[in-house]
Amino acid sequence: MHRTSNRARAAAGLLAAFALVVVTPQLIVASPSGATRNQDASPTPVPTEISTPVPQGQPGPNGGTVVVWYIGLGAGTQPANLPVEQAFADAYNASQSDIYLSLHIVPNTNAAAVLKTELAAGTGPDIIGPVGVEGLNIFRDQLLDLAPIIEKTGYTFSGVSDDLVNFFKLGENGATIGVPYAVYPSFIFYNKDLFDEAGLPPLPTKVGEEYNGKPWDLDNLRETSMKLTVDKDGNDATSADFDPANIVQWGFDAQYMDNSARAEDAWFGAGAFLDADGKTAVIPDYLKQGEKWFSDGVWKDHFIPTADEINSDLLGKGGEFGSGNLAIDEGHTWFTCCVAPPKGTDQFNFGFAVQPTVNGTITSPLHADTFSILSSSKVPDKAFQALTAMIASPELLTTYGAMPADSTQQDAWEKTIDAGFPGITLDWSVPEAMLAYPDVPNHQSWVPNYAEAKAAFQAFQNKYRTTAGLDLDAEIATLQQTLQGIFDKPEAP
Repeated sequence: MHRTSNRARAAAGLLAAFALVVVTPQLIVASPSGATRNQDASPTPVPTEISTPVPQGQPGPNGGTVVVWYIGLGAGTQPANLPVEQAFADAYNASQSDIYLSLHIVPNTNAAAVLKTELAAGTGPDIIGPVGVEGLNIFRDQLLDLAPIIEKTGYTFSGVSDDLVNFFKLGENGATIGVPYAVYPSFIFYNKDLFDEAGLPPLPTKVGEEYNGKPWDLDNLRETSMKLTVDKDGNDATSADFDPANIVQWGFDAQYMDNSARAEDAWFGAGAFLDADGKTAVIPDYLKQGEKWFSDGVWKDHFIPTADEINSDLLGKGGEFGSGNLAIDEGHTWFTCCVAPPKGTDQFNFGFAVQPTVNGTITSPLHADTFSILSSSKVPDKAFQALTAMIASPELLTTYGAMPADSTQQDAWEKTIDAGFPGITLDWSVPEAMLAYPDVPNHQSWVPNYAEAKAAFQAFQNKYRTTAGLDLDAEIATLQQTLQGIFDKPEAP
């Protein structure tokens, strides 16, 4: 097929410069808030504390028991968050005299280290959050199992499915170490303008819908992505005349999926990387299938960009979907932060679609933020009472910009995102539906020496994105050996 799209013609002018520059592949890291950073960038000095708590063990200013809320392991330390968090605590403390909620806010850069120090000294807080699964991993063995308190109090999570309640059984021996609060399901973002240029219909928004007369599955995604991958002369990747050395528009990628093979492949299924014995490293079949599909997409079918291409001007030096030159992208709800095109460029029309089926099933990798209670808390019952007030606050949810786990609150949040994209209609039934298909075990779930293991998954992904002709079976076997070595080490302090 041959066509010269408006975007392809515009992008062709950048190609010459791209061809003359050797771009060193660099890993772009994303947080669940969607903020990206270059690992080579020098960190900006930050203060060690933003807010110091009232001392524990004595009545607070309102006469209530002091409960310390530790903020910084995830969201919550941005300037816009601070007055909202303080206003919530002030209003809560004024509303009753049983509990005094005291904020302890530490910049994200220092938060884990400061908390470790406090816990070692016996001066730890009561509540931590909002914090994602990776943050929970750091303190997994020091978090309270909330199941007994939930049962004792009869607390129920309004508008929340059992799947999301069970999702937080992430502690040792399946302990419930978090509560449903903020969720970030994953799904398909796609550039409707590029689909229109290619003469392709919109992607499915309902589970079970066909696309172009065929099941919306992995094969259909591959075929569609190839039709949307275009070289400088307008040939798409299904054409015998297609030139893979001069691509100006790509069909698909999974941008910002932790830059990790474990996350990138999670929509192929779910599985444990640690055997039931708690010691042996295993590589689930879904990762083996996923990495081979991605590698073929990069080097054989060319609809997925290489590391060099990701870091080119054509793809916004890592901002792939926002560049307007990537047609389909898998991402989480927080990715709405990164859809905006470069400054001075018109916003393209985009939409949401459900995940394709893989081996007959759908898996939607889930990010989730929660609140937890430290097992060292001397006042766990009162801490839980304060925690339930925090998760019920619409003001806190709004300031964190997160999709509520409570389905009754989702409509209001969705309208705040819609306001940022005037003239564009987003089908929120898509992420709502994908919440029913979380990856369990989660792609961020704990393994021994988690940080080092994650770095190994990232190195594995970076290698196949930078090197053609790899023996994937051999690389996967090497990854398993690397993980075993990491798991065998004493747990990092």
